[in-house]
Amino acid sequence: MFASERHEIILNMLKTQHSVTVSELTEKFGLSIETIRRDLAALESRNLLTRVHGGAVAVSDGMRVFNSLSDRIAENQEYKRELSQKAAELVKENDVIALDAGSTAREFAKVLGESFTRLKIVTYSLDIINMLCGKPEFSFILIGGDYNPAERVFGGFLASESMKRLHVSKSFIFSSAVSLKYGITITLSDFYELERALMSISDHSYILADSTKFETASPIRLCGLNEVDAIVTDSRLDDRIARLYAENGINLLRWKS
Repeated sequence: MFASERHEIILNMLKTQHSVTVSELTEKFGLSIETIRRDLAALESRNLLTRVHGGAVAVSDGMRVFNSLSDRIAENQEYKRELSQKAAELVKENDVIALDAGSTAREFAKVLGESFTRLKIVTYSLDIINMLCGKPEFSFILIGGDYNPAERVFGGFLASESMKRLHVSKSFIFSSAVSLKYGITITLSDFYELERALMSISDHSYILADSTKFETASPIRLCGLNEVDAIVTDSRLDDRIARLYAENGINLLRWKS
């Protein structure tokens, strides 16, 4: 088989499964690791894929579409439920935790309300306060500032500055996209300082992202994948992508149904 034929097969694989590993390609073509690596390097030089440790991922075909909060709440609800249940395993009774905002944050808050009796929660999300304020032994610190009605959060200088006076054991942050090449990315610039502040006040920081957000990108880079303790996702994440993340030293926690 000519190299050009292998290249076409590799690109067709990426169209359907978004990632390939060196091991599966060596097995598929019956070739050495060095030959496969040369193939991937040639394709990357033409900007047709992105090489990562252990394989390659598809080149992003553009920025993720960012819908309104009400639309996002209705998207991928089952995925959000699964990853929220997995993330809840990181929490223990009486914990002091911080929660970011967004549609996945709402689902995570619901799971926390079902799973725990007593927590202290720091947040700038009005939705989370409204959802959990009926829990008699939950306590809250609501971060104030400029109110964003579209996202139902408080932000701006006052919010990020006030968080510097706090300390929590764990923060849970909800990103727009996750990528081996671009790291953790978000869409709204208003959230950058808020989410960076959550990371700075926490002993441990976790990213929660459903499987549809992997190997995609949004305009603003929040942090590298190695700047958080783990990324939590649902059971639908492709096994190939999961293996690539593990081979690149990323702690990935998946819900197992």
